Amino acid sequence: MKNAILVILALGVIGLGYNAARNTQVLTFESLRGETKEVIRGDVTVPISASGPVGPANRYPIKSKASGEVIEILYEPGEVVKKGDLLVRLDRDQEQRSVGRAEAEVERGAATLEMSRIKLERLQTIGKDKAQSLVDQLTPQLEYTKFLRDKTEALAAEGRTSTEELLRFRSNHEELKARLASAVLDVNDIDTQIKSTRQEIVLQEAIHHQGLASLGDARERLSETEIYSPVDGMVVSIETQVGAVIQGGATTFTGGTVLVVVADVAKRYVRAEVDEADVGEVRNLAADWAKPGYNRPSEHPIPIAEQTPVTIRVDAFHGEEFTGIIERIHPEPNSTINRVVTYQVDILLTSANSDKLLTGMLADVEFTAQSALNVLLVPHEAIHLDEFEEMGVYVPVEKPQPDEDEYKFIRCRFGVDNGMYAEVTEGLSEGMKVYTTLPKKLGRDRAKDGE
Repeated sequence: MKNAILVILALGVIGLGYNAARNTQVLTFESLRGETKEVIRGDVTVPISASGPVGPANRYPIKSKASGEVIEILYEPGEVVKKGDLLVRLDRDQEQRSVGRAEAEVERGAATLEMSRIKLERLQTIGKDKAQSLVDQLTPQLEYTKFLRDKTEALAAEGRTSTEELLRFRSNHEELKARLASAVLDVNDIDTQIKSTRQEIVLQEAIHHQGLASLGDARERLSETEIYSPVDGMVVSIETQVGAVIQGGATTFTGGTVLVVVADVAKRYVRAEVDEADVGEVRNLAADWAKPGYNRPSEHPIPIAEQTPVTIRVDAFHGEEFTGIIERIHPEPNSTINRVVTYQVDILLTSANSDKLLTGMLADVEFTAQSALNVLLVPHEAIHLDEFEEMGVYVPVEKPQPDEDEYKFIRCRFGVDNGMYAEVTEGLSEGMKVYTTLPKKLGRDRAKDGE
């Protein structure tokens, strides 16, 4: 029994100790006093964040219409080239043979065409003229033999000539009639031959022209065994190697093998993905010509310095900032993932240090959606609501009375707030102290206040 009483007393002491500890919360001196910060003057901005890869204005995958073995590559990735610089050289043998075959086909076609033209000329001059001449010669002769036949038939009817004489004239007339019919057929046959030869010439001319075109293509492919840069730029990748055999664009459905990629790095861009919730604010920051529905002029209509700057950062250059301007907002979503829609915004890099950025680097982009310069600022955590849901801050009370709190609430009006600092438009002055952490009350004070 005595032991039981001792246990109960021990538990009571522990409970009282816990309650006292809970009321006093083992507070530090700093937590008793609270924490204050001064109202300062400065700038506040509300950024919109996005990200995207760094890239050139344009990329040019360079192919060749020629086929053959790569025998020389003259540049390495990262080297700068000028328009017209030789990049890659192929073995010429295969394309040279193609040119030889095409030239032979053209010569054969030209010879065949010339022979047909000669044939047509002979048919039109010698052949037809000779046949027509025979027709012209036999026609009056036939008329004469007809006259003699008719006359002889009349004399035979009167018995004044022999039957033998009559048969001779009849035979002469029929023979000449057959010769004239044959001559007329020869004239018609020559006309047919002329028409056929003309059609042959048309066909052979088409074949000859096709051969000339094939020869031109073969010569072009031969010239493309030396591949040149189409633009000023930088070699960003080599897609082949010495000894590789490539297929030309003229012989494949894919348009040929990519050999080199040259990028136009005179302008560099960040292709940022902007959330649909933020793209409206970004549109408000952009110049009119950068918005969907407006045409971009060949030159920027206002100086770059007068356009809203965009801040860019990359992990490769920690602590260094780059700047740019909004050049184009794309009108259609670039992606939709898990019902999150993003729009591509092209940001032209304008800072002098932008040449440090490499193609493909992932950049963090910050647009300044709202800003306030040289204004009063308080820390965001100092803002509270009173019992009437009015916004304001707590400030210390100088020399409070024994029954008075050490702080009081001042209603304020706030402007731009970036989550760290808020603009104060009414209620405070520079240098005032505001509580970011209110003083902690001791247990006896809380009991007095009815807490």
